[in-house]
Amino acid sequence: MTTERSEPSMRSNIIFGRDLLFSLVIPIIAICFLSIIMGQAFAQEASQNYIIRRVEIWSLFYRGMTAAFVVGALVQGSIIYVCWRFRESNKKNMPRESMEGVER
Repeated sequence: MTTERSEPSMRSNIIFGRDLLFSLVIPIIAICFLSIIMGQAFAQEASQNYIIRRVEIWSLFYRGMTAAFVVGALVQGSIIYVCWRFRESNKKNMPRESMEGVER
């Protein structure tokens, strides 16, 4: 009984080389290319349209608080309505017939 040792074929070496090309070389080239493009994009002249962060932050805070107050008012209003509608002293909430002998 002889055991043959299988050597990697030439085809597997080509596939390994292609995988190496796609996984290492192309991303490195893409990063180099993108760094050149981004360097040119950020090297533009400064414009006079500056954003004042403090003003923008307060603007977002004001919008968020306005929305929070509206939602809070709606929730509180619905809670008050439910409590008022289903209170024990409300005549509309009383059972219409006797519940004696009825199992739930």
